[in-house]
Amino acid sequence: MELFQAKDHYILQKGDTALWCSRKDGKMEVRPATDLLLAWNPVCLGLAEGIIGKIQLHADLPLGLVLIRQKALVGKLPGNHEVYKITKIAVVPLSEDEPQDLELELCKKHHFGINKPEKIVQSPDEPKFLMKTLNQIKSNVAVPMKKKVKENKEKERLEKRLLDEFFKIFMDSDSFFYSMTYDLTNAVQRQGGVGKPEVPPPLWQRVRTGRSGKVEVKAVIVSGWTIVFSGTST
Repeated sequence: MELFQAKDHYILQKGDTALWCSRKDGKMEVRPATDLLLAWNPVCLGLAEGIIGKIQLHADLPLGLVLIRQKALVGKLPGNHEVYKITKIAVVPLSEDEPQDLELELCKKHHFGINKPEKIVQSPDEPKFLMKTLNQIKSNVAVPMKKKVKENKEKERLEKRLLDEFFKIFMDSDSFFYSMTYDLTNAVQRQGGVGKPEVPPPLWQRVRTGRSGKVEVKAVIVSGWTIVFSGTST
């Protein structure tokens, strides 16, 4: 699926439908793919294999949209149900700030002939000009600016540390699997009707709200889309 960045939303588009996620409050809405024409200056950021959900790693940090960046086929279940392992993820901050390099696979339709994103090259005189301007600003607002810069650096370090730990959960544990056509959260006996007349719904539908350790998990059910979790960590 394609990930688009617009002024107020991130938009995941697949086929005839699209999932709009607000950059202000994280609200999700399924809309027709043609509504992309109504978005404010949408820019394709690349391709994602799927969406896991939303998470807020700290009270001082914005919500993040967790995407499956890379998957690996690990096998097939009877009935030709393919099972994938999540190998890489990306977290898109749901805020007005520009996202960092998400390292998504480039979309051939919107990045034709481009192998990797281009980097802006500074001219030789540009660093000197910037340094001069920065020194002038420092002399005018030295104390307030130093305090603000320190706070921003501390916040960036905290965010980086939490993101690194979050990435390790998915990429180092080899423990996250999913299937697009099969419910991995119910035993084969249950799905085959052995011992129980009714098959319980998938785990993400059964556990609407729960708490495990320090992570509050809330399942999100959106018509036509499977969102694995939405939660906060304290």
